[in-house]
Amino acid sequence: MRKYNYKEYIQKDANERLTYFMDTLSVTNRKPSYYVNWEKVSDNTRTYELELNTLDYLIGKENIYEETLALFKKQPDLIKAIPSLIASREKILDVLSIDDNDNMDFYRLDFQDIDRENIKSYVDFAQESGLLKFLRSYAKRSLVDYVYGVEAGLDSNARKNRSGSTMEEILKKNITRVSSDYNLINRSQATAKYIKENWGIEIPVDKSKRRFDEAVFDPRTNRVWLIETNYYGGGGSKLKAVAGEFITLNEFVSTSKDDVTFVWVTDGQGWHSARLPLSEAFGHITNIFNLNMLRDGYLKDLFK
Repeated sequence: MRKYNYKEYIQKDANERLTYFMDTLSVTNRKPSYYVNWEKVSDNTRTYELELNTLDYLIGKENIYEETLALFKKQPDLIKAIPSLIASREKILDVLSIDDNDNMDFYRLDFQDIDRENIKSYVDFAQESGLLKFLRSYAKRSLVDYVYGVEAGLDSNARKNRSGSTMEEILKKNITRVSSDYNLINRSQATAKYIKENWGIEIPVDKSKRRFDEAVFDPRTNRVWLIETNYYGGGGSKLKAVAGEFITLNEFVSTSKDDVTFVWVTDGQGWHSARLPLSEAFGHITNIFNLNMLRDGYLKDLFK
C-alpha cells in the first residue's frame, strides 16, 4: 500500500481518505503501562494495611466465627477492610438475604461508618460471603499480599478508560512538540470560555460544558485548531453515536466568524464494525487522522 503524506491525503475525496484511514488503523494503543496501574494498586492496598496486618490473626483459626466476632467487638474499625478482601469498591452494600424457607429480606451494611451496635451483622456477612472460610482454610500468608492481588485484578476494570487516556497523552505530546516548533500556543481541556477570554476567538459549541482535548492557537494569524481524540478497540453502538456527535460539533465550530478548524484523531480496530457512520463523518470532517498519520507528521503539516 502506498503511503500518503498529509498534502496527498487531504486532497483525496472523502471515500479515498476513508479507505486510507481504515487501511492504516493501528492494531493497538496499549503500552506496557496499560495493564496495571501499580501506583494505584499500592495506594489502595496501603489504605487498610494496618487493619489487614491485624486480621492476619484470624488466618487458620478453627473457631473462626467466634474469633472474628470477638476481634471486631474489640476493634470495630477492622471491619472497614472487608470490602477490599471481597474485591468490592463499594463501601456501603445492599444485600439480599434468603433464609432456609426461601423468605427474602434486604439489609444494608455500611463499611465506612461502622454500626458498633450491630457488629454481629458484619460477622454474619463475612461468614455468608465465604470470607471466613477463606481465612480459616485457604489463606496461607499476609492478607496485605492477598489484597495487592485483589487490587491488581480490580484495576483491570479501568483498562477501558486507559485507552482513551493513552490517546490523550499521545495527542498532547504531539501537540506540545509541534507548538514549540512553530511558536504556537496550546491548551489541554480547553473550554470555549477560556479560548474567548485568552485568545479572543469565538467558539460555537454543542454543549455548554464542552472541553476540547487540545486547542492550538496561532497568535500571528488568529487561527485556532480544536482537536478531539478517542480509541475504540472493539465495536458497539457508541461508535455510531460518537461519529454523529463529532459531525454536529464540526458543524457548530464551522459557524464561527473566526478561523477555527476542527480535527478528530481516532483509531482502533473497532471502526471496522462502524464503517458507515464513520464514512458519514468523513463527508463532513476533513481532518480525521489516526495514530499512523500522527507518526507520519500530519499535525506538523496541518499547523505549518
